Amino acid sequence: MSEKPVIKTCGREPSCDLVLEDTTLSRLHARIELVTDGRVFINDADSSNGTFLNRNDSWIRIRRSMLCIGDRIRFGDIEVPLQRITGLFGKRAGIRLEAKRFPARHGKAKSRSSSQPDHGASLHKPRRNPVTGKIEEDQAAKP
Repeated sequence: MSEKPVIKTCGREPSCDLVLEDTTLSRLHARIELVTDGRVFINDADSSNGTFLNRNDSWIRIRRSMLCIGDRIRFGDIEVPLQRITGLFGKRAGIRLEAKRFPARHGKAKSRSSSQPDHGASLHKPRRNPVTGKIEEDQAAKP
């Protein structure tokens, strides 16, 4: 028998678990879901001004997304620290945040998990020529 997920709410409504008083939030703006294996999901509740996730240095509007280490979350115009969101479930909730799927910055990916070795691999953002719009190869990377 599987357990039901634990769901917390976020919005302007005083009955929400995370109350944020800002005009860019809906009364019920989003649901935060802790599933049985410890993963945390953000679900937008059809809010007017959206729920946004910042991963890889850009904000994207989401309907539903699993949270990862280092993610930034914004409800309407209000950014809420990840610790505040996960703190809704208490210290003994067994929350398990995944490592980011892609490094967010140039250079080596920094992960809080020591289970994966760092082999010195790095990813970088390609450079787009502002005139032609074409992606240019990194001249430093060529032998």
